Amino acid sequence: MKCPMCDANVPDNAYECSFCHSDLSFMHYLRRVSGTYYNIGLQRARVRDLTGAVEALKHSLRFYKENKDARNLLGLIYYEMGEITAALSEWVLSKYMSPENNSADYYIDTLQSNQIAVDSANQTIKKYNAALQSAQSGNSDLAIIQLKKVVSLNPHFIRAAQLLALLYIKEKEYAKAEKCLLRAKRIDTNNTTTLRYLKELYELTGGSELSDKPRKGKQKRDPLENVKPVGSYREEKRSMWPFIYVVIGLAVGIIVTLVLIRPTLQRSSMESGSEIADANDQISVKESQITALENEKKDLQAEIETLNQKITNADTLAQKEAENYEKLLKAISLYIAGDRIGAAMAVSECTKKDFTLKEAQGLFTTVSTISEEELNKMINTARETINTSYDEALKQLKALNKVVKDNQKILYLMGRCYHYKGDTKKAKKYYEMAIAIEAGTEEAVQADRYLTELNGGTPVTTQEDTTTEATEGTEDTEITE
Repeated sequence: MKCPMCDANVPDNAYECSFCHSDLSFMHYLRRVSGTYYNIGLQRARVRDLTGAVEALKHSLRFYKENKDARNLLGLIYYEMGEITAALSEWVLSKYMSPENNSADYYIDTLQSNQIAVDSANQTIKKYNAALQSAQSGNSDLAIIQLKKVVSLNPHFIRAAQLLALLYIKEKEYAKAEKCLLRAKRIDTNNTTTLRYLKELYELTGGSELSDKPRKGKQKRDPLENVKPVGSYREEKRSMWPFIYVVIGLAVGIIVTLVLIRPTLQRSSMESGSEIADANDQISVKESQITALENEKKDLQAEIETLNQKITNADTLAQKEAENYEKLLKAISLYIAGDRIGAAMAVSECTKKDFTLKEAQGLFTTVSTISEEELNKMINTARETINTSYDEALKQLKALNKVVKDNQKILYLMGRCYHYKGDTKKAKKYYEMAIAIEAGTEEAVQADRYLTELNGGTPVTTQEDTTTEATEGTEDTEITE
């Protein structure tokens, strides 16, 4: 027994829970009441009052649901009444609640070992449901045929016998209805439905049992009443009765065809219609499955494309990172060789964030940084180179411009080189860029003067510029030639 408060297992004779110390006297009271109803149900079952026994056993289980004897007996009564599904449900539930030393194991094994009985029970239930639908739709003849098969397969199926009797009463076949009801009464003597149908049947027939009534055609007759005395010869007259008998036979044949064959054809058409509906349902299910698989395929393809894109991006990043490290190695080599400009140019397209290693970031800072002193020295070198070669000076200045952005001196000298080379458009561009960086400086003033000259104005000549132009006059003549 289990304590209802803490669900602990306690002895059956305990009146107090040893775990939570709850009072268990009411549990013993409920078990006694359940046992009393079980005894009442057993007594009713012994006199074949199965309906009363079912009611008493349900009361017993309502008070104590773990009463396995009451549940097993209820299953046996259901089995006797032809309710095999209900009986099996009660036995399975009894085995679940009390798995040890339970007679339900024997009942379940016996039923399951007889596969023929199980198949017969399934067929009985299906045919009974089909007959019930036929009866509800008004096709009584087909329902009667189906119920006859049900009763022949399971003679103890009380509900089928009751429904068959009800259809016989509707068709005014009272003797057959009485026979079905008496058979059901022998199985369950106090079934209220059976007794009510019998009462209504006897009220319709105007008496008690039909078997007590004298039947037509059973009175004693004189065996010689049809014997005619031999008399004089008379020619037998022609009669219309043979023709009438033929017509009656044809009418009976037509009626039998309409009553028996037509329902069968309707049933076959209904079954074929149901088969078509089932096939359509299966096709719909298959189509939905195909649609689901196609959607899943699309999702997988999209996921594959996403992964491929990630792989491609990872390869691109890895390739770009390798190229950045190659540029860094080249810059280090140039830095060691003393080419500071070349080293800075080698990594001019890179940033510090392009290198994940801290050591690489430090090397990048070293090779890409040019001090102010070194920058001025390189600018002066480029200025001196202008006197010998404009192209070489431009090459040096462009390299410096890539490394050091927006330097006014570099932009001014690049404008001067293009001015000397005769490229007025580029000269104006770099003069304007130099002026835009900072106004008022020497380079800005000189750039503004040359820009005015290029635009057609009168330039202001300074001592420094006169010296520079006098030095560079020869080179201009050579380039012009």
